Amino acid sequence: MVINIKDCLVKIKDGSTHSIIVKIGEGNLTYTEHKPRQYVKDRGKLDTVRDADEEPMAVSLDATWEHITTQGVSGAVPTVEDAMKKRGPASAWTSSSSDPCEPYAVDIEITDDPECSIDMREILLLPDFRYEEVVHDLKAGTLKFTGKCNATEANPTRMAQTA
Repeated sequence: MVINIKDCLVKIKDGSTHSIIVKIGEGNLTYTEHKPRQYVKDRGKLDTVRDADEEPMAVSLDATWEHITTQGVSGAVPTVEDAMKKRGPASAWTSSSSDPCEPYAVDIEITDDPECSIDMREILLLPDFRYEEVVHDLKAGTLKFTGKCNATEANPTRMAQTA
């Protein structure tokens, strides 16, 4: 299934009731799940395979957006950067991580809601995302966040469209 990011809503959520909903204009969101394996040999020949240590899921959001709305936020609307950095109008947000000793994290939820009634609505959750790099491209009007989730895979949910 091909998902057109322009038809999606990207929700950035904190650990309580705060969130912003971003309508993407152009761009892309990618995520990479890692499943390391350890190949064990017996006298130089492949013998068995084991799961190796878990690796975090890598995420990249590179986009321009058309508009931002809020849920659970009063006053000024935070930007995507405010929500990711817990600053300005998002300074009171709480981390999505259950461990208060870990650095601040947000959940990223992507909702693909195709117009055709035979398709399925899909919600994809990327939990406990922490940005590691922010790239600003003023000429293109884009903002790119790359980082990792404290999770090994995304959590998809599909549901039938309602007429």
